[in-house]
Amino acid sequence: MTIVEAIKAVLKDSLVGLTYADIFKEIVERKLYSFGAKEPKAIVRGKLRQHCYGVDYPSASPTKHFISDGAKGSKALYKIWDGEEKTDLVYSSNKISGNELPEELIHKTHKKHIHDISNQIMDKIYNSDPGFFEKLLIKLLIKMGFGWDKDKSGFHIGGPNDRGIDGVIHEDQLGLERVYIQAKRYNKNNGIGSSDIQRFIGAMNTKNANKGVFITSSYFTKGALEEARDVRNISLVLINGEKLSELLLKNGLGVSVVETYKTYNIDSDAFTDS
Repeated sequence: MTIVEAIKAVLKDSLVGLTYADIFKEIVERKLYSFGAKEPKAIVRGKLRQHCYGVDYPSASPTKHFISDGAKGSKALYKIWDGEEKTDLVYSSNKISGNELPEELIHKTHKKHIHDISNQIMDKIYNSDPGFFEKLLIKLLIKMGFGWDKDKSGFHIGGPNDRGIDGVIHEDQLGLERVYIQAKRYNKNNGIGSSDIQRFIGAMNTKNANKGVFITSSYFTKGALEEARDVRNISLVLINGEKLSELLLKNGLGVSVVETYKTYNIDSDAFTDS
């Protein structure tokens, strides 16, 4: 019998939810599983969290057997999950309850860290020079793989006479294929409307362009999204502030890595004689 099967056997016979400590005690008393770990209760807790519905972190199992239902003091109570989706289940990927495994805490804390850094990035962008923002976006697109040469493909056009185009990236050496860029450095309360999209489309039409990227530090209104979706003969991509900060982080622009932490999972095959 595996540890998961032992946990299921205990919970199957229980009319109420049990803490991981209660489950461990039952497993030992009923001799359902032989523990060899120095801290066997932690093994039970780990398997419960790994297979608990609504609990997700990098090494959590996609197969869920248990569900956390209520608490006994500060300890979570677990039951067998019936396989039904729970719309009223309260589980936050950021909120810390005190029942998490160390890896869960790392995962949740890292997500909060990313959220905080993203906010700081947007604050820096909003307080920067508009020209710097436009140049940063050109660098970002080139780092993402646009342009035939990382040093010669991007051109900053923005200024009083930019005619609705802030930058252009040449995808080939002759400049036959181009990506046109419009940048709007707005705060989070000032969204991009359909008229902004229309002006950018008009500017692209005067260039006979068929590829464009509209990037803002704020957000796009419903009308703007519909306008971009309905445009014909032009491939138009919209990037809002949330997506922009994600791309900057992913491509290492405006940030630097301070430390890297590794998490591990047991390789069961390494403990078999084959």
